Amino acid sequence: MRALPDTLFGRLFVATVAVIGAMLLVFILLIVRERRELALLDSGAGSSANTIAETTQYLASLSQEQRDDARMQLREQRLTPDDVRPPPPRMRDEEQAALERAFAHHLQRHLGSQYKVETGPPRARRSEVIPLHLLRRDLPSDDSPAPGPTPRRRDRVFDVTVTFPDGDKAIFRTFAPRSGPRLPRQIFLELGLLALALGVVLYAMTRTITRPLGDLARAADAVGRGATGTLLEETGAREIRHATRAFNSMQERLRRYLDSRTQVLAAMSHDLRTPLTRLRLRVESIDDEPLRQRLVEDLDEMSSMIRGALSVFRGLNDEEAAVPVDIDALALELQRQHAELGDEVSIVGSARAPYVAKPLALKRCLGNLVQNAIRHGVRATIQIEDGPQLIIRVLDEGPGIPEDLLEKVFEPFFRLEHSRNRDTGGTGLGLSIARDIAQTHGGSLSLHNRHNGGLEARLVLPREAASH
Repeated sequence: MRALPDTLFGRLFVATVAVIGAMLLVFILLIVRERRELALLDSGAGSSANTIAETTQYLASLSQEQRDDARMQLREQRLTPDDVRPPPPRMRDEEQAALERAFAHHLQRHLGSQYKVETGPPRARRSEVIPLHLLRRDLPSDDSPAPGPTPRRRDRVFDVTVTFPDGDKAIFRTFAPRSGPRLPRQIFLELGLLALALGVVLYAMTRTITRPLGDLARAADAVGRGATGTLLEETGAREIRHATRAFNSMQERLRRYLDSRTQVLAAMSHDLRTPLTRLRLRVESIDDEPLRQRLVEDLDEMSSMIRGALSVFRGLNDEEAAVPVDIDALALELQRQHAELGDEVSIVGSARAPYVAKPLALKRCLGNLVQNAIRHGVRATIQIEDGPQLIIRVLDEGPGIPEDLLEKVFEPFFRLEHSRNRDTGGTGLGLSIARDIAQTHGGSLSLHNRHNGGLEARLVLPREAASH
């Protein structure tokens, strides 16, 4: 499977071309076999095979004594050829062997499976063979049956050994079949042009099938990254049109759902602002200072949670355009901002090229990670590793997080009150927002405890996803 292309288009095209190539090869082999069969019949070898078959069946029907007498008469009779044939051209050994196998197969079909047919060079003595279509001078004498190279004239003959059902044998000697005419070069040119024409047609058809699938995959990736793309054109085969139509309907329903949910939360925020203001005014009139302070803190937390929830949904529906972002400059900007607050942020590594992203969203994602690292681990280190994927690690020197809570901390409003510092502040939305932004860019965000203490926030942004 590693040799196959990675794309659906490539696999379909290669598979179809391979099938066509195999069919053309089989077609050529069939042509060669049929030409050999025709040459076998036209050269008189077919008549020889029929004569051998009829003689063998006649001998098989006789008793052993009658068979020996008949075989002796056949060996002694002087036959003249039915026609005088010119010597055939010299053939290669493998070609001669192929013709002999074709002759044996042809004879085997006449005799049936109860007989056994073997072919080979003329090695038997003249007194042991039954000659067919041969002059007596073509037969070797009894004193020269030796194997090995024979004169050119004897290359025209070969022996056919037929084994009867009872185990007895008869050896026939006849002219070797002529080879058929060779395949003309024109047929290979014509088949090559046919294969080229089929390849062009298959290329067009395969592109027609796979192009809508590619558009659908890119649109699905864009929707998964929060983009609100236009509806796809319903083209291609019926199944692909149905899939595109279902995707367009899903995209529209998802967009309406997110818009309506954001509008509901925005309306709730606006409506809650007035009663919260009234509550704050009433709380300020309380004389009990400790009680008033606790109520003010509760009201501030409620306001912060509402603003955080709205910011999450605004991030999901963010219409910010993706542009090339200088990752090194972004890291330096975060370092400068925290340095003004007295925080320590160090940078290790650099990006080899800008990354196509939503700049404000990406800055917010990294800013949340750096802020968490400083809040829980005193100082932060930003490690940048660039390649097929842009990997940004934010390291701290804090106590870390229990392994069973590494995923739970990404849930909205979840806060660690006992694993880390109780006075961390915040609403528990920072990591959730950061992961949403990472997924919007086709990437991922995960947390890992470091072996030497502290926590690693690993942001992975594939450049392939950003290029769509």
